[in-house]
Amino acid sequence: MCKKGNAELCQEFNEFLQQIASNDMEKTMQKLDITTQQAFEDFCKREFPGKRYKWTPDYCFVQAGTHLKDNLHYEFWNGHLHLHIEGENWRGIRNYLAWKAPFGKMEAHDWGRINCDWMLKKNIHTEKDMFDAFLEIRDIMEHHILNYEATLNVAQVATPQNIIEGLHSEILTVEDLLGKPLFIPHYQRPYRWEEKNVGQLLWDIQINWMTNKSRYRIGSVILHDNGDMLDIVDGQQRITTILLILAACKKSVSRFSLKYNHSGSFLHIESNLKYIKDWLEENIQPNNLYAFTDYLLKKCEFVMIVVKDRSEAFQMFDSQNGRGKELEAYNLLKAYHIRAMEQNSREEKIKCDQRWEDATQYDATPLIPDDDNIDILKQIFDEQLYRSRRWSRGHAAGKFSKKRIDEFKGFTIDKNHPTIYPYQNPQLLQYLTAKFYHNTLEGTIATSNRFEYGDSDNIDPFVNINQTIVNGKSFFDYIETYVELYKQLFLNLGSFQLSEFKRFYYGYCLNYECNDNKAETERKSPFAHIPKGGATRIGDGYLRELYKSLILVLFDKFGEKGLNRYYKILYRLIYMTRLEYHQVRYRTVDELPLKSLGDCFAILCQAKDLTDLRKLERQMLSNLNNLEIKYDKIENKVTSFIIHGDYGK
Repeated sequence: MCKKGNAELCQEFNEFLQQIASNDMEKTMQKLDITTQQAFEDFCKREFPGKRYKWTPDYCFVQAGTHLKDNLHYEFWNGHLHLHIEGENWRGIRNYLAWKAPFGKMEAHDWGRINCDWMLKKNIHTEKDMFDAFLEIRDIMEHHILNYEATLNVAQVATPQNIIEGLHSEILTVEDLLGKPLFIPHYQRPYRWEEKNVGQLLWDIQINWMTNKSRYRIGSVILHDNGDMLDIVDGQQRITTILLILAACKKSVSRFSLKYNHSGSFLHIESNLKYIKDWLEENIQPNNLYAFTDYLLKKCEFVMIVVKDRSEAFQMFDSQNGRGKELEAYNLLKAYHIRAMEQNSREEKIKCDQRWEDATQYDATPLIPDDDNIDILKQIFDEQLYRSRRWSRGHAAGKFSKKRIDEFKGFTIDKNHPTIYPYQNPQLLQYLTAKFYHNTLEGTIATSNRFEYGDSDNIDPFVNINQTIVNGKSFFDYIETYVELYKQLFLNLGSFQLSEFKRFYYGYCLNYECNDNKAETERKSPFAHIPKGGATRIGDGYLRELYKSLILVLFDKFGEKGLNRYYKILYRLIYMTRLEYHQVRYRTVDELPLKSLGDCFAILCQAKDLTDLRKLERQMLSNLNNLEIKYDKIENKVTSFIIHGDYGK
């Protein structure tokens, strides 16, 4: 506050501030002097009816989609058009768009958070440029946004408020959709759904029909308005399968017929039609067939998205068919199991999503700023969980991919999904026991812990690696358990738990030398969990992942007691392969558990107590007797321990 004696000085200071503000406003206005507030508002009312919008001298925006309101918007700022993701509940749409990227004319930036800004790669100089850019970014992104929102069961009924030029979305029943003049354009790929895809769709329809759901949202279809016909841009696989289901139900489909352009389509059509007939005979009583068909036609729905611009249709086709950046396989599982949480609250779904995302960005060194985070989910799915489950059943593992995610799909337990096969009863009992324990008995009845000094709260005592998967929240609890175990065993090497094992793991798996010019002599990062020296070789990495998988299975079943008894034996059993091969390849390591290691995973899984694990020690001694050392360039301490077991000398 100015004192009376400083009135003149205050006046000069206020005038100075006003001048600064005026200059800043003039600079700011240059960004939007290509248009006026009135012109922008008229444009939004005409092209984005019913959507929120805002104009300021510095920027202007209009709402995108409906679910996040104006926290998701198209914004003109700093000479470019952006899609900004703001506010709460941002992860879902961020991850979905990252999955669908790239978009050709768009590029991702950070906007408070990673990939929360998508910018149109187009310079804007005039009002027409700006308005055209708003329409262009809408045509590129809006159908993806609507597609995502359809998975959330967000109502997007076609009304005057959301019918826009060039893009139209509407919810239609299967019967109404099939009544449209649908056409398969020449650029479409053949119909190639496999039996597992068809079976999943049939199962989803049956469950919703049996539980009297008022509607079931199958998904979305993208159509290009080609005048007399609607070209199917995305959705051919589902539409064709539905036609086959109707044909198998002896429902006349003459008016729904489509023409296919690839001979390969007919092989899958013939095969899947037979599969559907067999499935219906097995799962639907003849007197219920009409009711099932009627539900499919009148209660099952699609979100139909129609575009008029042919070039945008091709762009959509490209992005929908995976020619850009692919979503990690494990994230497909997240979406699948979130959908299975029908009986869970919104808060529980959000919590599961947050736990999942946190595991993809784990900070293993919180005291060291600006280091890279670790994607633990990718690690454990790719290396420990998928391969261990396969090896335990005596199967070759191979690499985890989107084609193999069925390994982590099981069955749902809730009031709308009764168990239908006897094998599900043990998992049902386990599920109910765990739920009752956590709600009633925890703290009164002790369970066996994996860690000697007690497990952390996010380790579920009722899960095991090889269990049948229970869909929904139980799956997220299962995954979180192994995320936590992975942290404690292989990342938090400075903790007091399992200190002897961790010193061994660091010295014999992460830090040893070799006489190999391909090996790194220095660690790239100063963190304990990063390999250095000979451990940086690719083949050594393959062996290390196999060792970690066995350690995790051993610890999962027998806890610290089992780990302390057998971690050295497992190391010698696995790492003697390093002495037998000049190059250790992925395929070599993939075959080890089923060949020279004597079904070690099956031995662990079938063991009733630690005495049963003596088979592992006998296998190790047998392999040592037959060992032919062909490559001895690794550090003497490692070689000596593998051969003699003289750890610590």
